[in-house]
Amino acid sequence: MNSLLGEVKITLRRDDLSGRPRINKEGSVLDREQKEKGKYYYA
Repeated sequence: MNSLLGEVKITLRRDDLSGRPRINKEGSVLDREQKEKGKYYYA
């Protein structure tokens, strides 16, 4: 999953309230932090 998201340059996070996956906006703080760590999906 991580390599696929890396190729399409999308980062995901899990919503705190609903638990559903959400796509981070490109260039957002979370997007940049996750890309720096190489973790494109944050649970």
